[in-house]
Amino acid sequence: MRPRRYASASWFAALTLAGGFMLAGCGSKCPVPVAYSDAQLTEIQKARQALPKDSILHQLLINYENERDDLRFCR
Repeated sequence: MRPRRYASASWFAALTLAGGFMLAGCGSKCPVPVAYSDAQLTEIQKARQALPKDSILHQLLINYENERDDLRFCR
């Protein structure tokens, strides 16, 4: 059986860590999506269309688009 002082120290460490995260605002700050100009979006679309149909980059770009959508709803 562990001595009581070690159990208390573990609880204190856990509470201190949790309190630090709350005070730092961890979880409440949302990253801001990068803004692209119309010229950049046109260039991106051209590059995307030039990719081979079976390119893994198509899935990567879909995932990136979904993450950007999620960021718009982050509060």
